[in-house]
Amino acid sequence: MRKTVLTAFLLAFTIPAGSQTPSPAPPGPVVQYEIQARLVPESKTIQGRETLVWRNDSESPVGELRFHLYMNAFKNNRSTFMAESLGSSRGVKADKADKDAWGFIDVNEIGIRDGADLTPTMAYVQPDDGNADDQTVMRVTPPSPVKPGESIALNIAFTVKLPKAVARAGFGGDFFMAAQWFPKIGVLWNGAWNCHQYHAHSEFFADFGTYRVEITAPGKYVVGATGKRIGQRKNADGTTTYTHAQADIHDFAWTACPDFVESRERFQMTSPAVDTEMIFLVHKEHLGQRGRYVKALRQGLEFYSRHYGPYPYPTVTLVDPAPGASATGGMEYPTLFTSMTHRFLPAGVLMPEMVTIHEFGHGYWYGMVGSNEFEEAWLDEGINSYSEVKAMAEYYGPDRSLINLGPVRLSDLSYQRLNVIGGGRFDPILRRSWDFVGGGSYGLNVYNKACLMLLTLERYLGQETMDRVMRTYFETWKFRHPTSEDFIRTAEEVSGKDLRWFFDQALRSPDKLDYAISSVVSEPVREAEGLFKGKLVKTDPKAAAKPAAAYRSEVVAIRRGEWIFPQDILVVFADGRKVRETWDGRERWKRFVYTGPDRLAYAQIDPDGVWLLDVNWTNNSLRLEPRPDGSRKAALKIASLFQHLLTLLSL
Repeated sequence: MRKTVLTAFLLAFTIPAGSQTPSPAPPGPVVQYEIQARLVPESKTIQGRETLVWRNDSESPVGELRFHLYMNAFKNNRSTFMAESLGSSRGVKADKADKDAWGFIDVNEIGIRDGADLTPTMAYVQPDDGNADDQTVMRVTPPSPVKPGESIALNIAFTVKLPKAVARAGFGGDFFMAAQWFPKIGVLWNGAWNCHQYHAHSEFFADFGTYRVEITAPGKYVVGATGKRIGQRKNADGTTTYTHAQADIHDFAWTACPDFVESRERFQMTSPAVDTEMIFLVHKEHLGQRGRYVKALRQGLEFYSRHYGPYPYPTVTLVDPAPGASATGGMEYPTLFTSMTHRFLPAGVLMPEMVTIHEFGHGYWYGMVGSNEFEEAWLDEGINSYSEVKAMAEYYGPDRSLINLGPVRLSDLSYQRLNVIGGGRFDPILRRSWDFVGGGSYGLNVYNKACLMLLTLERYLGQETMDRVMRTYFETWKFRHPTSEDFIRTAEEVSGKDLRWFFDQALRSPDKLDYAISSVVSEPVREAEGLFKGKLVKTDPKAAAKPAAAYRSEVVAIRRGEWIFPQDILVVFADGRKVRETWDGRERWKRFVYTGPDRLAYAQIDPDGVWLLDVNWTNNSLRLEPRPDGSRKAALKIASLFQHLLTLLSL
């Protein structure tokens, strides 16, 4: 999903106002979809027919089926999505919206193929919050349970009214983005239906399967969709029907707009072997930015294939939304994603590049590794933000990977740290998405904090080991449903280290990491004044003026935060001598004492910069005699201004 705070910041800056272990491969896909969809632009509707084959891959009979009806989130201002969007820009404002702004999905008929009509058994359920006005989950009851290993085939007729584009899907003028638009069966997981309501900040979870979708639209529309186009025909009524098919995916999205300019380019690499067609649907208003999209998508394909595993699909489609539908930008679907830009965006503001690489990357951590984003969003958003930071640094420079305008530079890593430094302590990373205190806390944790957690883990384990962790995790869990426990287990097995202490704090505690050097002292060791035979004896003033024969030095390191992480402390003396200390970090403070011929110069905790999660680097070092540093003060002031601006934008 797109980073709304960063997007707003960049535009404002430049534009005037439960664990599962791997199991043997299942005998065929859990779900198979065949859908026929007709776009009616005048009414902003989609007329659909769907044939769904679902297989019970559990060990127990299943007596009911549950479906996501996501578009009903926009049906009224009492849905769970709307209630959770109160005060944000994501919901439809009932007092301002015209009748076309709302959306819904009606299931007109549902029944077993060549069998019973299940329409009378339809009922809306609210498994998450009991909100009777929420109609985003539907239950139907077949006449007999589906036995283990058996399949049930359903025929479904449905009508979708697309909402005005306020979140991910909808229309803007004659631009249409159909996402989460069809009745989609939930996941039977750990013996129960995992079929959550549509929440304001959560994303999605579904089983892998095969899709074959026919999309009919007026002939003037340029259409793009998930998967490979396997057919196209013109119809007598002036419409065109496009057929797309793809296996090993868990969702299907499509778009249509007469103002798209379509282009295609081949991407190929030999190590690892990748051969895919890049499809660009760029709105005519943004054609000047097309080259940036092409370059960034090539970089994304190359980076993710090289670091995690080869991109396996025959196509990848980049959609550039219409200017009036930017709310659909920065969103991911299997083999298709939406990016975003502005026609006046200068080359030094790397928003199109960042969004393109980020959203393409979701094709790995959401598209192929099918984690449950309702319950453990960091497994996609956090891992992908980590990957994005690394890719942007590699291709655009580690100190300027978001903004590179002469002396004004901002890196993606600095942006992540600024969010965490300025963020609250309300929630841990690992939490159901609708249980966060708000959208700001959700974004802070599952994007920024999770990203820094993984970058920190990389510095702790070493680059080579972390690379093996990520490749192993991807290869083990692609086309499956991993959990946080599966990621932790992978990291421990690959590294050979016990990492429970790390993840228990970083994932499950809302607290912060903050270690500091509290004080440094270095005093000469001299003969003291005293009494000799009842008379006061004073030290020779000339001797006092001489350099001391020895100094007694002290360094005190302290733990300000609640997280307990092991620390290294570098102690440097005036003659250049260095001493490296280790501290388990458990106590609130630790004193180190030295006696030697030279005074202490300075001390620094975490000198290698391992703990990126440390929220305050300014207290990590201390000199015996502080020296004014104008450039450092200026940099800190700029960072503080960025932090305040980002905080304001997130409200």
